[in-house]
Amino acid sequence: MLSIILYFVFFSFTNINQYNLIIRKLIFLSAVVLTMASCTNVAFVKPQPEGIKALTEIPENLQGTYVINDSIIVKANAIGEDTLGKTLVVKKRGNFYYLNFKEEEVYELTVVKVVQCLNYEKIEMFHPKISDDNQDKFKVIEVKSKTYGTEEVKEYIVDNVSITQLSKMLSKDKNNLELTRIK
Repeated sequence: MLSIILYFVFFSFTNINQYNLIIRKLIFLSAVVLTMASCTNVAFVKPQPEGIKALTEIPENLQGTYVINDSIIVKANAIGEDTLGKTLVVKKRGNFYYLNFKEEEVYELTVVKVVQCLNYEKIEMFHPKISDDNQDKFKVIEVKSKTYGTEEVKEYIVDNVSITQLSKMLSKDKNNLELTRIK
């Protein structure tokens, strides 16, 4: 169903201005959906993983248009409306790309795992998660109450996170999402 809607959106407009307006709305909507559907309850003081240098541009082989719930356009210096160096810090470690989105004075993290081999491509997304049961394993400096839609959740703000601790947070994400590249 989603592919039919996307086909209609991308290929049914003859007026380029109308097409550009729809694309802008889709980007905005996807940012809203990602924020609302975010599976994380963790924010970081510093971009993750600590000690790894940030990329100055998003690699060309990752640029394009992707679909989760809506389309997201990835360019050399931006993902959707987030610009590299301003509201976005991207780091790479192996097959993993760490997308740190600055929101207020903390960073929200989305981790993307990319597996590419010949024509095969699999892209998964993960989000860190902490519970009341395991929060003592991390340096939690503050716990805030945050509202997603109608649901209120605890948001743990953490500092000085090791790679091992970060991996433990990511392994808690049972709802990993798979991205599909459409262009």
